Amino acid sequence: HVVWRRARCVPSPVAGEGQGGGKQRYLYGPLSNSPPQARRGHTCACGVQAGYVVAFRDLLMTLAAAEPGNAMQARRWQIGVRPQRIRTYLVLFALAITIPLLGLAVFALNRMADVEAAQIERWVVQAARDLASDVDRELDRAFVTLETLATSSDLKRGDLRAFHAQALLALRGTKAAIVLIDRSYQQLVDTLKEYGAELPKTADPDTAQRVIDSKQRQVSNLFRGSVSGRPVFNVEIPLLDAAGDVRQVLIMSFQATHIANVLKSAQLEAPWISGVTDNNGIILARSERHEEFVGKPLPPELLEQSRTAAGVYRATSVAGDRILRATVRSDLSGWLVSATVPLSHVEEPRKRSLQFAALLLGTALILGALLAYMFARLMARPLDAATRVAASVGRGERVEPDRSALAEANVLMETLSDASAELRRREEHTDFLMRELAHRAKNQLAVVKGMALQTARQSRSVAEFIAQFDPRIQGLAKSQDVLVRQNWKGARLSELAHAHLNLFASPDRAAISGPELFLDSTAVQNIGFALHELATNASKHGALSTATGRVSVAWSGPDAGHIRLVWTEQGGHPVTAPHQKGFGHRVIMELVPQALQAAAELEFTPDGLRWSLEFPAHHALDLSTAIDT
Repeated sequence: HVVWRRARCVPSPVAGEGQGGGKQRYLYGPLSNSPPQARRGHTCACGVQAGYVVAFRDLLMTLAAAEPGNAMQARRWQIGVRPQRIRTYLVLFALAITIPLLGLAVFALNRMADVEAAQIERWVVQAARDLASDVDRELDRAFVTLETLATSSDLKRGDLRAFHAQALLALRGTKAAIVLIDRSYQQLVDTLKEYGAELPKTADPDTAQRVIDSKQRQVSNLFRGSVSGRPVFNVEIPLLDAAGDVRQVLIMSFQATHIANVLKSAQLEAPWISGVTDNNGIILARSERHEEFVGKPLPPELLEQSRTAAGVYRATSVAGDRILRATVRSDLSGWLVSATVPLSHVEEPRKRSLQFAALLLGTALILGALLAYMFARLMARPLDAATRVAASVGRGERVEPDRSALAEANVLMETLSDASAELRRREEHTDFLMRELAHRAKNQLAVVKGMALQTARQSRSVAEFIAQFDPRIQGLAKSQDVLVRQNWKGARLSELAHAHLNLFASPDRAAISGPELFLDSTAVQNIGFALHELATNASKHGALSTATGRVSVAWSGPDAGHIRLVWTEQGGHPVTAPHQKGFGHRVIMELVPQALQAAAELEFTPDGLRWSLEFPAHHALDLSTAIDT
């Protein structure tokens, strides 16, 4: 930004001047102690217009400090953040983009792992239900075989030898045994031995007694067979006499491996494990390591969970492994049929997700750091070059823009090049302003001198001189203020009229109208003299000396190469032509028309004074080029 500073005149003796020679050079400094009223165009007590100096001092000091070695020490940010290198910001930028994306990826992966884990849980429950159905189907097949044999005519006649042969035929292709016992649990037939061999009592009297008591079919728990000595279980049905009492119990005995084969036929893939536990909490069968665990009790905690837990649950297996387990009770036997999978298998998807996220994070960080380093080097080179160029601009050197791969750096280089050219132009313009200031100061002093002489000739005392001279100096200062606001190029006619009338009348008593005109400095000064004299006269003798009087300032044109300005008063005291013409009359009728090569007319009408001025249109400048924006 270009900083404009208001200036004040500070008389300062210069070597060889101001001492003996009586000359002083005027230096310019900031209005650090100026009152709030101080504005651009401030006029010193000596009467010299201070003007404007383009203050580039702070800008040049900042640029001069931007050497490559201390560029980062020029100034701390106003927000309190220590300046960092581009590489740091690029790394932070990469992290700001990468981390949320990684977080979203981790969330999505975890969500997928949760979905997969939930799917596994549903599979575990479904597998347990399917296995229980398979076991019940196998038991039901045994019951059907027994019920078919129970209808044997040989059995009804008591021909046990013939029944023994018939039972062997029914068992063809199976590894089961058919046993017939009486109410005393004594075996009468056992297909594992030849008919007529000596047979012991059944090794599972409890189940036989339940059949006798309930007269219903029953499935036993695991026990060791009295003949085979291996872990077996029985499927038993009652044989009733004519009175409906149980006379005998027909049994189909299976080794525990039979249920283990049923579990294996489900073909659950490793590491899935299925098992069956009887009503006493004894392991009856397992799809894996059956011989190792059959007949062993289930751990109490696991047994309690198997009996009470609904759906899937986490537990510790009989082998000591952490498992996910589902248990379904068999409808025919009451056994607990379970399907289990190691927790490590369930948590494997989540573990894979975390490993993949860690790999993704590491890759993103390494790639982001490498890219940040590469791009930082690419960006730092043109910026370092721009820093050196800025230092050259600070030294007042003319620089030319260099092209680079960074568009922003190219813009900065072009801006610095333009700034160096602008600094040179403004330096030349400042020199011009100093010369112009000296010229205008002389002109202003001449005007002030003329005003003082004319006022003195018509003043009878010092007090009268001061009373007349002081307002005219203020009017002159008003015109200068209007000029200064446009850098001495001129001013709008409406702004000039408001500046002079506002000193004497409220806005509702002054009507100002006309097209937008921008007058040059000569017209501004002279028309300002005239307006001040007319307003002063109106406030003393004319329309503004009464409570109801009004003043109108209107202009038209340019028309035929001329602009017409009319001052009209209404509602004041009746006016007549004065017998004696003073300095004000000479200003509006002689000095101003002569300075502008214009024609002036003055009328004293019954309504009030009317003054018109017709001056050449070349005093109006083009608004598009004259106004300093």
